[in-house]
Parts: sequence; structure tokens; C-alpha cells
Amino acid sequence: MNVNLLESPPTPLWQSKADAIVRLIFTSDVAERFWEAREKMSRHERAQELFEELKKQTNQLLVLESHYGEVHERTSIARTRMQEIEAELAGIPVAYQYREAHDELNNLLQEVMTRLLQRLGAVLPVEPGPRQGCGQGPDGQGCSCGGHHG
Repeated sequence: MNVNLLESPPTPLWQSKADAIVRLIFTSDVAERFWEAREKMSRHERAQELFEELKKQTNQLLVLESHYGEVHERTSIARTRMQEIEAELAGIPVAYQYREAHDELNNLLQEVMTRLLQRLGAVLPVEPGPRQGCGQGPDGQGCSCGGHHG
């Protein structure tokens, strides 16, 4: 987390309020559980290997689906392999805890965004954008797991 964001210079009121929300989220129990789970996940070699393999397999599946369509032998084989990796990851407690903590944090962020859009929508013509993907993997890189958290 960018510490400067938490100790920003004087700003307009709305930015100060937004920074206060950021601080609340960053210091929440939900965020604390996420960082702890992420740290444990980063120290588990097999979970890391599987997570990297899952990202590669997911990317391969997306390429195969775009090339052959969803109903094709190659696509089916890639999807099955992806499910096998996910099943193995699900059997590793730290990977499961990471996924749960990641999902909980994403849900909190979605709730905040939904609340803001609902409140603003009552007085301004706002349109919600598409729901965002799964965020970051335990290596700090953008997650390419297609919504499946390792």
C-alpha cells in the first residue's frame, strides 16, 4: 500500500473524505485478514507453483476458446486441467484461506462502490461500470485467473 496515500497533503474536502474511506478499508479486519493470508500464501512453494500454473492454464483456455470456441476437445482438455489445478489448490489450507480473504476484501470494495453509486444515483445521473475482475494474485501481479482466486 502506498503510504503517501495515507499521509496525503491538504486536499479538497471530497478527496479528504475519500482518503478517510481508504484508511478505514486499509485498517479493517477484512484487509488485515487478506494481508495475513497473502503472506502465508507467498511462503507456500507448492501453492505458488499451482497458482502460476493456474494463471497460465487460464490464459491458454481463453486463447483456445477464442480460437476454437467453448465446445471443442482442446478447450475441454484445458478446462479439465484448470479444474484439476483448482481442486489441488483448494486442498491447500493457505490457498483456501487466501481465496476466502481475497473474496471478502473484493466484496467489501464492491459494497463500498455500490453504496456510493446508489447514493449518487439518487441525485446525479451516474451509471455503474462493469464489475471488476478478481484483482491481484499473491505475487502482487494482476490476477489472470478469470475470476478464480488461487
